[in-house]
Amino acid sequence: MTTISTPRNNTTALDQRPIALVAWGATEAILRHSQAALARIDMTQPQWWALNNIVRAEHGLTKEEIRALDVPYGMDTQVMVRAADALVHRGWLGVGAAGRLTLTEQGHEGLAAAKEYMDRVRSDLLGDIAEEDYATAVSVLQHVTDNLA
Repeated sequence: MTTISTPRNNTTALDQRPIALVAWGATEAILRHSQAALARIDMTQPQWWALNNIVRAEHGLTKEEIRALDVPYGMDTQVMVRAADALVHRGWLGVGAAGRLTLTEQGHEGLAAAKEYMDRVRSDLLGDIAEEDYATAVSVLQHVTDNLA
């Protein structure tokens, strides 16, 4: 027996909507919201990714290592290298021995500010959704992805 639930906007029963349509809409909304939050501190999403990857690497990363990282959303592999170049120009990344990029003091401050904004993005995203429901949604989408891999 199929149970039909009515979504908040009363347009179509949720169980009748294609999962790809819902997932794509969620992806676009999340990206728009996170990109707008980062723009408030003059940062792009690729710069956010570059900073996070570089700070997690014990001795920083070279441009070749950055190029080898998985880049989300089908972006070209150069996108984080260009982001890193912009962060060097901005003074947030320094270039050390063997071309290793590491965060400067300004870079650490910028990353801390960005983390505050991104924490708010996550809070906005969750709204009144329980952490368990969020975890279930992510798990289901990952399972769908794994099924199709």
